[in-house]
Amino acid sequence: MKTIDYHMHTCFSGDSEANPREHVLQAIKMNLDEICFTDHRDFDYPIDSFELDVENYYQTIQSLKEEFKDKIKIKWGIEIGLDLDHKEEINQLIAQYPFDFVIGSIHVIHHTEFYYGEFFKNKSKEQAHQEFFEETLKCVQEFDCFNVLGHLDYIVRYGPYQDKSVDHQKYQDIIDEIFKTLIKKGKGIEVNTSGYRDLKTCGFPNFEQVQRYYDIGGRIITVGTDSHTSDRVGENCLTVVKKLKEIGFNDVSTFTLQVKDLMTID
Repeated sequence: MKTIDYHMHTCFSGDSEANPREHVLQAIKMNLDEICFTDHRDFDYPIDSFELDVENYYQTIQSLKEEFKDKIKIKWGIEIGLDLDHKEEINQLIAQYPFDFVIGSIHVIHHTEFYYGEFFKNKSKEQAHQEFFEETLKCVQEFDCFNVLGHLDYIVRYGPYQDKSVDHQKYQDIIDEIFKTLIKKGKGIEVNTSGYRDLKTCGFPNFEQVQRYYDIGGRIITVGTDSHTSDRVGENCLTVVKKLKEIGFNDVSTFTLQVKDLMTID
């Protein structure tokens, strides 16, 4: 199986100062087969007004792709914040540029975000998690402009609760519908290795949910670190790949111009 990092942020994202060239050098050091840059674009982040400079971002990654073409395969992508209040703008942006790969993530729900805690005000943990998964289902039903759903358990990172963990059994019917919708649409999920930092034991989503996705019929899957600093590029990617093979996956998925590349069966 290939070892990839398909979720990386650089200085083109508002929450990173990383030099993309340093990401490439670290990926080579980690013996990765392929990487994809996926800097942020959210149309309604209530506190931060940063807007991705797509043209400069594209030219920078294309230059790196040429420079390192004999050492590592580099792809150009984006992490788009799926937001039902901005469906037209999101679809227009993705259609406008030749992205290799698009992560669709839920960062904002009805003008409230998770990072600074606005979303969690006056909600119990169960109410917050229920709303998060319900909104995720609505987004994967409504949007077609992405390749994989980003960090399904993203909600775990935040919230003013002593125990932030998700009791998946309470929401399994919704999560199963998310998986079934993705599979029907020919889309997949990612395993986001930042979960090892936050949960200490696994990625987002956890491997029980990845197994469930596989058992339902899901075969499109990527691995990404969600790295915002170069030292985290490739972190735990090999560990995840080994676990995916145990679950039954033949290979991770890679993309060119949003079309899934032919997979190598090991």
